[in-house]
Amino acid sequence: MTPEIRRARTAYWWVGVILPLALIALASIVVLAWLPEVPDPAAIHWGPDGVDGFAPRWTPLVLLIGLGGGVVVLFAFIALFSHRLPQRGAAAPVPQPQWSATARLLGATSLGMAGMMATLAIVTTAAQRGLADAADAADITPWVPVFLVVLAALSVAGWFLQPKTAIPARPSDAPAPPLPLADHERAVWMRSVSIAKSGQIVLGIGVFFAIAMTVLLLAQGIAAGWITAAVSLLLVVVVVTGLSFRVRASPAGLRVRSAAGWPRLAIPADEIASTRSIQVDPFAEFGGWGYRIGTDGRRGFVLRAGEALEVTRTNGRVFVVTVDDAGTAASVLAAAARR
Repeated sequence: MTPEIRRARTAYWWVGVILPLALIALASIVVLAWLPEVPDPAAIHWGPDGVDGFAPRWTPLVLLIGLGGGVVVLFAFIALFSHRLPQRGAAAPVPQPQWSATARLLGATSLGMAGMMATLAIVTTAAQRGLADAADAADITPWVPVFLVVLAALSVAGWFLQPKTAIPARPSDAPAPPLPLADHERAVWMRSVSIAKSGQIVLGIGVFFAIAMTVLLLAQGIAAGWITAAVSLLLVVVVVTGLSFRVRASPAGLRVRSAAGWPRLAIPADEIASTRSIQVDPFAEFGGWGYRIGTDGRRGFVLRAGEALEVTRTNGRVFVVTVDDAGTAASVLAAAARR
């Protein structure tokens, strides 16, 4: 680990974990001290006509600690766990980036979210202190811009409090040579690729977290629970359709299709300009797993770190799919493109 990476990881611990948890802890102490003065049930949601949602008075404290702390822990798990994993499928060891701009963004967002939720919990609790009926609580709509400013300001501050880290340069591989075939011969190459275990763990935790929040909100009769339910359903669909893909290189070109049938992508052989086998890192170069757009404009299905097939189209666009034995696939496609 270089001194640059060590500084970046230390900065993340302070910006993305210690400070956010400190803000949540301080806000929790304030809310806990005010709870005896808050009516039961307490107001937990405000609409155009005032308070329209109620729950036990300890609910805001539980949401602050559970949701706020959960976001901090989840982001920290993603950032720290994903940047210490070994590569898979590489023909030879290649230095793997131990930090990235994605981790820096997660730390900044963690600080902003914690600050906003701490402010929200304090404001909503203060609006009910000393009341006999939570329905009489003052409208908190004027505070909404303050919540957004806190979120934005702390996120920006968190970004600049962390140092920038450069992605280590990787050796540039030459385009793959066409597979030597006789005029009457044809070659077809097929492989299946699944998302890395680290991705499965992180996505599984994310889905569980979203579903748990949905159950909690709906159990309390909070209308926002239907929003989180829709988000959870969308998240489940995205995860299920992105877990495994089938990659096929043939005289017709490249075809990549999800095991669920969608999403899919096809590049005809006459649209292939060049192919090669490369090494990629999901977080450092593409910001995560799944269908991604890289920092350099490349697009593709990035399911784990290591070996990948890169196809440059005749229009200049570059497509990437992580798969083992990518060199053979590149040669098959190069032969198909030459023909």
